[in-house]
Amino acid sequence: MKYESMVILKPLLPEDIRAGIQSKLDSLLKKFKGKIISQDNWGKRHLAYPIKKHEEGYYIVYQLDVVPSHIDELKKEFKLMNDILRFLIIKKD
Repeated sequence: MKYESMVILKPLLPEDIRAGIQSKLDSLLKKFKGKIISQDNWGKRHLAYPIKKHEEGYYIVYQLDVVPSHIDELKKEFKLMNDILRFLIIKKD
């Protein structure tokens, strides 16, 4: 099933840590028998309101193919990652 996910990372993370988070997401999806169809880095943007005392965030948008029963487990894993300020996963038609 197709999903779209937007992840907002802390703005001041070094590039190697951002790449590590992206590779961790890829390995999580493989663990849950899913895959990343595409990835779009929007870069650093100003937030509409502060999140965890941050005024900016680094946006990444993913197109995912995941089994629907694994979405809740994927959300739990996202919540455990300290460098993610906010995320959203929505089902695409």
